[in-house]
Amino acid sequence: MPDVEQLFAVAAGRHQAGDRDAAERMYRELLTQFPQHAASWCNLGVLLVQAGQPDAAAECYVRALAVVPNHPDAHFNLGNLYRRAGRFPEAVAEFRACLAARSSHSGALFNLGLCLSALEDLPAATACFREAVRLEPQNADAYLRLGDCLLRGGKLIEAITTFRAAVERKPSDPRTHYNLGLALANAGQTLPAQESLTHALHLKPDYAEAHNALGLTLETLHRKDDAFFHYQQAVQCRPDFADAWSNLGTNLGEQGRSEESISCLRHSLSIRPNAVPVHSNLLLQLNYSSQLTPEQVFAEHRAWAERHAGPTPEPLPIPTPHDAQRRLRVGYLSADYRAHTVSGFLELLLTHHDRGQVELFAYANVLRPDETTEQLRKLADQWRPIVGMSDAAVAEQIREDRIDILVDLGGHTASNRLLVLARRPAPVQATLFGYPNTTGMPAVDFRITDPISDPVSGPVTPSCETPLRLPEVAWVYRPPDSAPAPGPLPALSQRVFTLGCLNNAAKLSDACLTSWIEILRAVPGTRLVLLAGQAQMGAKRLLERVTQAGVLRDRVELLPRLPPEQYFARHQQFDLYLDPFPYNGGVTTCDALWMGVPVLTVRGTSYVSRQGVGLMTRIGLPGCIAESPAQLVGMVQEWSHRRPELAEIRRELRGRMAASVICDAPRYLRHLESAYRQVWQERLPR
Repeated sequence: MPDVEQLFAVAAGRHQAGDRDAAERMYRELLTQFPQHAASWCNLGVLLVQAGQPDAAAECYVRALAVVPNHPDAHFNLGNLYRRAGRFPEAVAEFRACLAARSSHSGALFNLGLCLSALEDLPAATACFREAVRLEPQNADAYLRLGDCLLRGGKLIEAITTFRAAVERKPSDPRTHYNLGLALANAGQTLPAQESLTHALHLKPDYAEAHNALGLTLETLHRKDDAFFHYQQAVQCRPDFADAWSNLGTNLGEQGRSEESISCLRHSLSIRPNAVPVHSNLLLQLNYSSQLTPEQVFAEHRAWAERHAGPTPEPLPIPTPHDAQRRLRVGYLSADYRAHTVSGFLELLLTHHDRGQVELFAYANVLRPDETTEQLRKLADQWRPIVGMSDAAVAEQIREDRIDILVDLGGHTASNRLLVLARRPAPVQATLFGYPNTTGMPAVDFRITDPISDPVSGPVTPSCETPLRLPEVAWVYRPPDSAPAPGPLPALSQRVFTLGCLNNAAKLSDACLTSWIEILRAVPGTRLVLLAGQAQMGAKRLLERVTQAGVLRDRVELLPRLPPEQYFARHQQFDLYLDPFPYNGGVTTCDALWMGVPVLTVRGTSYVSRQGVGLMTRIGLPGCIAESPAQLVGMVQEWSHRRPELAEIRRELRGRMAASVICDAPRYLRHLESAYRQVWQERLPR
């Protein structure tokens, strides 16, 4: 009579030969006679997995472990079942048990690393893949996984070295070139990244992830049209690729194609509803649209908060001692402590706060610090870099810092950390300046504004936050040191009358363009200069829109994004500046005024479309405020006949700006501190 090992060898032979039905029958017969044979239970489990019966397979592995508790293959196979089912903690326990029985089991090390990576335990996952590479130095997949952990952990140089090792071991695998390209791009090595990603696509033309990554890389090279092509290729190769749809939407928005952008971002969210940054980007794009009412945009913001922010915690109690006049601890949370449009305002905040009244904490979510970051760091009382920290960890840091008032400066702009505020880490929370609309979150108590952009009576900006109206302006402007002195009015020496707008092309809504084209049609001798961004497709679309309306091509000039010196110099050629709507300019409007160019704005019905009204009122130019787009046409016509008066305004406008509340940072900060003190005292126990 054959013994158990002979029977097992025959069954295993059938298994190896691919005769699964016969092998399964033989294993079952063997186990009927020898139920203590652990290897047979393991092999039967493998067959059942292949047959699509994972629960029955798991039972076999458990039976094997009941016989031999430290059986490495049973632990390994059971761990694989748990990993495929997404039961990562249980899988981790099984892989560790396997390694305890056989420390050189490279498969268990590799899969343990996968599970730990999925659980966001990057240090432990990295250690696993390092050991897997040591055990199998030719395993390109282990190098790929190790590189991924290093990349996610911010160890860019080591990640690049690791991915190069993967390329050396598997040069024909497009994944190795793709991952190397990602690491190079993250390290700012754009041209080598482009080369690696292009090679990945040469090896695999339908590699959706490589198309998407190459698109992002080309964006940094200002090749917006090429980036657009690769995003399109990515979604064609993989229609359910949420990231590529999101990037395509952002690219379209920068071209000024707002409605198409919104459609792409909505599609991305339909694929991955919990993608918080994509949802925030959608909200930002909604502000640009002239097809939606403020109430509709507000509803979208509320929906964002309901989906992502969770239940609103109760406000924290004011910490003791309850001294109404004590120095307040104020935290400013921003991703823009860097060279950015917002950085001038941040500098004013950090410079002009009264340190006897306020201690400043800067919570900086800066992905790529630069010289401006370092300058701002020196101005803060306390500097807290928070890149890579979870929302819970940032909120805990804020609680440990005993912040009295936490102020968000980004809203739904890129790299925001609004979900930190959703946890209510401070007794009083507010949003200021960086985003012209509500956060959508009841956890944010106040939206800092002013009585013109948000009048007490009249159109009310729909908002979750209570408007906290400062007496004059909601924010102040830091004049650039490099701006040249305003020159003479161009229209005094030539017949043509030049209108300009150097705002982001995303702000050129359908209603805005329709109005400005009507100006060109109705007012002979006018020409229009616009910033078309870096996409030729966007520029072509703008020109087609103008020429289809019967306006000659040479009456419109389109500019790419300009460096600061050229940007300010172009204002010398403008007689009047046009404020886009419904999303008005902010800092760009102040730039035009600083260069002596009055700005014509249309009064809207919410803060996003009334910033221009506030600025023109405070600078003493009420004649630049139109009550409707139709009235704007007549205003341009009238100003084109009042050139001497316009020239006089141009001569004295910079001085008027410098003396106005718009540029008076110390005055503004006293108002802001007074508001902080008031709302904080209102929270004190009675």
